[in-house]
Amino acid sequence: MKCGICKAEMEEKTVTYTEDIKEGVVIVRHVPAYVCTECGNIWYSGTIAVQLEKIVDTLASSIGTEVSIINFTKSVA
Repeated sequence: MKCGICKAEMEEKTVTYTEDIKEGVVIVRHVPAYVCTECGNIWYSGTIAVQLEKIVDTLASSIGTEVSIINFTKSVA
C-alpha cells in the first residue's frame, strides 16, 4: 500500500488514536493502522474507522471523566 500524501510504502502497525469530545478526551490504544514509513501519515481501514467511531460515540454520550483510555482489541472482541 502506498501513502496518499508522499507515495512511500505504508506498513501495518498499532497506534494510539485520540479524540477530543465534549469536556473530555478519548484515548484508544492498540488500534490497527497503516503508517507511512516516510512521512508518518496514518490510515485506518473502513472497518477500523467504523469501530473507532462507535467507541467514541458511546463514550461521548456517557463520559463521566475527563479522560477515557480504551484498549481497542478488548473493546471490539
